[in-house]
Amino acid sequence: MFINISLHKLKVIHMSTATAEKKPERIRGSSLAVLVKYSNNVPFEEGLRKANDQNLVIASSKRLSQALLEFNEWRGIEAALPCWTGTMTGYEAPGKKFGKTIEYVDPKTDYRWVFPVPESYRGKKNAILVAEHPDYTLETDGRNRVVHATSVDLVKQFPTKLEHWYKGDPKHDIPQGKPVSSDNKDARCLWRIKKRVGPVARNYKLDYIRSRVVDLSLRPSIGFGVAVEVPKMGAPKLEGYKISLELSGVSKAELKDLLKRFAENLEVLGDVVGEELLGAARKLETILRQSTFKE
Repeated sequence: MFINISLHKLKVIHMSTATAEKKPERIRGSSLAVLVKYSNNVPFEEGLRKANDQNLVIASSKRLSQALLEFNEWRGIEAALPCWTGTMTGYEAPGKKFGKTIEYVDPKTDYRWVFPVPESYRGKKNAILVAEHPDYTLETDGRNRVVHATSVDLVKQFPTKLEHWYKGDPKHDIPQGKPVSSDNKDARCLWRIKKRVGPVARNYKLDYIRSRVVDLSLRPSIGFGVAVEVPKMGAPKLEGYKISLELSGVSKAELKDLLKRFAENLEVLGDVVGEELLGAARKLETILRQSTFKE
């Protein structure tokens, strides 16, 4: 089964001249796929452009938490990790109230990232603004990068200390509130700087601790991978997975069941012989599961 993705050129949106033309509905789904491999890493702006060009949705930080922590789903997008997420944020220095905008300068590019603060959130402090892709656009004006969001949430009690553990908020999984023990399965480790505008980054190194880090400290110009949403059992042929299989005498349902059992068997075998001996088998399982199949 193939999914045809119609490409359309990303246009920089200037709000004063944006037209009301109807855009095709975004491709969304309950599964994830690799859009950009980490080995081909791109700055966030480039990852955003690639996703918009293909009418795709960049996986949110909360969706990545699910993939990294709940279902071992990360193996299917391993090539994208570490990655940028579609969760755009803006926060001020500890104790400073929000004004009309939050501004951050990328130290490498000197680009000025600007997140306009909705009027109802002005005057708030120790909080963070959050918008999820595709509910925002990035306006480019010289060295300015302005976030225009149609939906912005305020996550209160945003921690002022870095590298401590906190529970994530229910909607975006952004660390908030008072510190908790790292033994808490819902705990997230916050990495932040003084103030910043930019997307959340997520990491992993086959490490349970690092996979729970919500990174709000990195400059957007750093090159990372990108993972996107795709329909279940219908992943398009994205970067890194350009294989199509012809199978004789095996139905898609049977193949799905076989792959599930194969993955389960690998988990058991890994506990016995160690993960270092299963590299080839893990890669084969990933390729088979992420490939698309003809009817």
